[in-house]
Amino acid sequence: MFSHSPVLLEAQNIEKKFGGVKALSDGNLKIYKGKICGLLGANGSGKSTISKIITGIHTPSKGNIIYKGEKIVLQNPIQAAEKNIAMVHQHLSLIPELTVWQNICLGVEQRSKGGFLDKSESYKSSAEMLRQFSASIKPESKVCNLSPAEKQIVEIVKSLYKKPEILILDEPTAALEQKEVSLLFDVIRSFKEDLGIIFISHRMQEVFEICDYVTIFRNGWSVGDINFSAEEKNEDKIISLMTGHDQKYSENRTDCPDKTIGSIQLEVKNLNIPKKLKHINLQIRKGEILGISGLQGQGQEELLLALSGYLRTKDSLFYFESQQKQIKHPKDALKNGIVLVPGDRNLEGLFMEHSIEENLIFPQFSVNMMKGILNKKAINNQSEKVMKKLSVAARDKKQKVSELSGGNQQKIVLGKWLAHTPSVLLLSDPAKGVDVPAKEELYKVVQELAETGTAVILYASDNHELIEICDRILVMFEGQIVQDLQNDCLSDEILVTHGLHLKECEDAI
Repeated sequence: MFSHSPVLLEAQNIEKKFGGVKALSDGNLKIYKGKICGLLGANGSGKSTISKIITGIHTPSKGNIIYKGEKIVLQNPIQAAEKNIAMVHQHLSLIPELTVWQNICLGVEQRSKGGFLDKSESYKSSAEMLRQFSASIKPESKVCNLSPAEKQIVEIVKSLYKKPEILILDEPTAALEQKEVSLLFDVIRSFKEDLGIIFISHRMQEVFEICDYVTIFRNGWSVGDINFSAEEKNEDKIISLMTGHDQKYSENRTDCPDKTIGSIQLEVKNLNIPKKLKHINLQIRKGEILGISGLQGQGQEELLLALSGYLRTKDSLFYFESQQKQIKHPKDALKNGIVLVPGDRNLEGLFMEHSIEENLIFPQFSVNMMKGILNKKAINNQSEKVMKKLSVAARDKKQKVSELSGGNQQKIVLGKWLAHTPSVLLLSDPAKGVDVPAKEELYKVVQELAETGTAVILYASDNHELIEICDRILVMFEGQIVQDLQNDCLSDEILVTHGLHLKECEDAI
């Protein structure tokens, strides 16, 4: 692609399995010295997985990593660091109680001849690197006192301080203001001749501005490269490669059966959470399934946490069946029949070392108590009823949840709320990592709940899931709802285009 630029690293035919799930089927990527590669792909495309393989976080199931013409095997991040490969993660790795300069040079501090830490030289060298990015951030400031944007800058400086030859930037501009983005790009350009850079971003205009070429992944496959010095920067072509369709706006869902939607169940006005959500206004009706779309990390999960009372909102108004309510705590949400199926079932949704029965009945303790004593008959009946309804594959209700498959675990997370007959069901990517049969059974139950009048708000990282069952889809971008789309003829292309917030998409429908 670039005949005068040496290839620093090449990933060849990379495959990666996690249990029975294949995250990468055939990943190929070339990194050239002095060039910036934009790594693009929709949610679940494999771009994060191949980045983690290059940095030693994951080892590939198949395929080769060629570094400077030599095949290497990276089994951990330390080995990657020894090869001068660094990554700026979207979730920062800074130590809050250390100072800025201590974080920047941590692990690569300047040493005296006797091998002791040379604080003066370490401070001086880290401060010099920091000044190239920001004059306002003080090297002696504690990281815990910095703004999110300042922390992002320090994280980038920390990586460049180690003088990498390959640098992966994962959404580096997400927390930055425009002037800070411009400064970051100026610094990247000043460093780029000495290293190869992978730039991961959902902001297409930034990709066009800073990148020399892009590599696009789809469903675990690398599907194309575009060299911007030889080809035009064509958004339509990139969207086509990301979604796998030649026509940008093709109809996907053709079956649009009539469905009875009731009155407004929940209305939210001016929902704000600093740095997370901005001016969210939404309505959902009884029996409606409302989808939340957008590229990963655009505020979808925070929105569900706010609606369920787990995140405090600012100046927000909640109306439940036209009556204003206070939702300041999860117990407030539960009182109004709002329940959440969280995204991380292991950490947030289940007691992994307890039985199926104990997990299913936990929310029912206050319901099935008679003078402080559990009503065992009601509990037994309810557990068996839910297991049968959800087709939970288990020896019996006494089996530990940790012994179940991922799909059956997810059924338990949803099943524990069924006895509540929720008024509003919030689902945070409930089918992620679940096999196809279990996914179909989960969504069948969700649709049945909607048919009985439950209002469902569903965030899914897979657009096809949203298109398949939702009546309406909201698209989020950087903490805001940017589109409210009726799902009568939507496609993956339309949702991806709006998720990237491309300018021309407003006239596309």
